[in-house]
Amino acid sequence: MTNQFQHAIKFIIVICLTIGAFLVVKTYVKKPSVHNAQSQSKSDILKSYLLKNKKPQRVEIFSYTKRFENEVQEIKKMKVPQDPKAKFYITIQFFTDESDPAAPLIAQVRFIDITSENQIKEESLNLE
Repeated sequence: MTNQFQHAIKFIIVICLTIGAFLVVKTYVKKPSVHNAQSQSKSDILKSYLLKNKKPQRVEIFSYTKRFENEVQEIKKMKVPQDPKAKFYITIQFFTDESDPAAPLIAQVRFIDITSENQIKEESLNLE
């Protein structure tokens, strides 16, 4: 009876150690992916957002900031796949609070129907 009890306890200890090792490895693997997301450039963040959606007919970019002019120029050079048969286009407006040096660059992305010029969807992205 004691021998069976000892085997059962050993089995439970092995299971607990295996689960603990799995959780440690899982936590270790997640940390680098979070670090990679934080190190993306502003254009990479915006491009990944645009690629998650359907392909637009065209993309129009407007900038209302002088402080982030270099980043906006980099974003304008970015290539986004387009579809000439799409029924919508995208406008992106960049702005920030020029008086606050810690203010982030905001991209206001609007999806607009081509035939009616009505706004389909609007989202604001913090590019910091």
